[in-house]
Amino acid sequence: MGALAIEELSQEIRAELLGGLPRVPDHGALACPARLWLEMPRPAVLRLHVPGVPGVVSIDGTDGLVFDADEWAALVEGVAADRVWPIDFRGFCARKAAEPAWRLELDEALAGAQPDRERALSVGELLERVGAQLLSID
Repeated sequence: MGALAIEELSQEIRAELLGGLPRVPDHGALACPARLWLEMPRPAVLRLHVPGVPGVVSIDGTDGLVFDADEWAALVEGVAADRVWPIDFRGFCARKAAEPAWRLELDEALAGAQPDRERALSVGELLERVGAQLLSID
């Protein structure tokens, strides 16, 4: 996906979130750059199934295991730096289930690597890389 297509998609998603367009189909939302997902004026909540993790994992939601915006940003950077894989994400989920106050921090997600700001992942690519399956976008 080229830069122009990403920009057009980003504008459509922003307009939809502000009430200007009909709801973007899931495939469109999954094409959104992962770094921009929670920077939108009204970001949608991602509800995920993570194999091996009981219940729902939410990104910026209120139910299940919840990863907030800062944790999403750490996850994005960890995946972009090739430091977070399905087993790692399951481990983060297990730790969050066992210790609800625990937060995924950037240093832990990077595991000693430097952030790769040049690498642009879509929401869909990130979910695929961590082995998560999208249940809903609300």
